[in-house]
Amino acid sequence: DRRKGAHQLFKTVLEKALFSSPAACLQSVKNRLKVLEKNGVPDTEISGLETFAHALELIYPENFSKYQKLLSILKDKNSKFKLTKAFDQRLVIFTERIETLNFLYKNLSLDLKLKENQIQILHGGMSDIDQQKIVEDFGKDNASVRLLIASDVASEGINLHYLSHHLIHFDIPWSLMVFQQRNGRIDRYGQEKTPYILYLVNQSVNPEIRGDLRILELLIRKDEEAVKNIGDPSALMGVY
Repeated sequence: DRRKGAHQLFKTVLEKALFSSPAACLQSVKNRLKVLEKNGVPDTEISGLETFAHALELIYPENFSKYQKLLSILKDKNSKFKLTKAFDQRLVIFTERIETLNFLYKNLSLDLKLKENQIQILHGGMSDIDQQKIVEDFGKDNASVRLLIASDVASEGINLHYLSHHLIHFDIPWSLMVFQQRNGRIDRYGQEKTPYILYLVNQSVNPEIRGDLRILELLIRKDEEAVKNIGDPSALMGVY
């Protein structure tokens, strides 16, 4: 599909979804197919997406390399991010796609042999009461939860730092603000331990699609421009 406008935008949406997970990308493809079938577009356009959807369905957890990397980190006894039973070593994992969140919840529960009360999810489709309860439990000594998988609804205005100083970005946000907001859930006033934050970055062998590295280059450039235009905030705060 080489047309401009909305079609070009969809390519970017598809690319971003794929950088999150095959599950997220598959959902984007299915949603697109529904729209195309409803609008009666040529079969060749639909056929290409159906072929792509089939390829995505064949990427199982065992050959989804980013997930396997995450799993190895959480199981490695020498890793700072190893999931333990310690009440003050709780872990937060952020992703911006609900399909990726559900994929992680399902597969981490199985692969880490976690009980239902040891792993929780947090996203905008939940009621305010349910969200508040999960956040409160995450900060209680006697609560069983050890791992919280959250969408970006949890990146603003909540405290996750009481019993957690470990955070993993499963996918890379395309916004500096979201980076700061996610990290700020554990790296904030009142945190008594050194925060450890891990970023999982997709590396592409396709010369036309550079993956997350290209996004990070752009974000670094934006950050440098902000510092150049606004100045170093440390000069105001007296902290260097």
